[in-house]
Amino acid sequence: MKGAASRLAFGVSGAHGTPLVPARETVDLIHEARARGVRVFDTAPAYGAGEAERRLGRALAGMDRDAVCVSTKAGVTSRGLRGRRRDFSPDAIETSLRASLDRLGLEGVDVLFLHGADPAELTPGLIERLDRLKDAGAFARLGATGRGAELDAALDTGRIDALMTPVHPFLDAGGEARLVRAAEAGVSVFAIETAGPGRTAIRLPRRPADLYAVGRGLLASGGDDRRVPVAEGLAAALARPEVAVAVFTTTRRAHLIENAAVAG
Repeated sequence: MKGAASRLAFGVSGAHGTPLVPARETVDLIHEARARGVRVFDTAPAYGAGEAERRLGRALAGMDRDAVCVSTKAGVTSRGLRGRRRDFSPDAIETSLRASLDRLGLEGVDVLFLHGADPAELTPGLIERLDRLKDAGAFARLGATGRGAELDAALDTGRIDALMTPVHPFLDAGGEARLVRAAEAGVSVFAIETAGPGRTAIRLPRRPADLYAVGRGLLASGGDDRRVPVAEGLAAALARPEVAVAVFTTTRRAHLIENAAVAG
């Protein structure tokens, strides 16, 4: 990881890519996170059709670039809340990355994650294009996001420096084995969904931003209730030797302060 990295990352995602959260509030939360020691910020073009990246870019404009680690993703884009499109062709990945850099106001990101690429999508042509983009400074490290066999295939390429994957107290044997393999290969693990796979409780919304969580809860399938408090899940993930960074997101300042305190 980059020297400026912290153990916690703030995800500029979810409601932060929608009109439910004013852009100014997102920028303020990013600045609050930075003030509380969070130096890793993750986003993606799929979050609000690039709006989340634009907001992170606004916040980064007032920061020392060398003091933060920025990651984004490629392979999945969106036209809004639901209209997502996959394309892992070399041209599409390059176009996506260059558009992300423009929205972020950066010459390059620290980590570029392939956003859930299937094994068949990790073509020699894609790897060759990524090598060229890396050599040109568009990104420093290559990562992959996922939950299963797609991550095994990514590790098989020998080109992956980081994995973004669920790490929580309810992880199955396959997930546990994947973490061990990543650690043995020197691959940095970005832990997501650290509270567990269960859906969050649906509560009466008190402000527009809460509607996003309500919608996610209603769309979630199944009755899985395996979940721990967010701060507890973050602490458990950070206690694992395989985990380099634990990622969280929130639209509430009080929750941000509570989560940031987990890393000390």
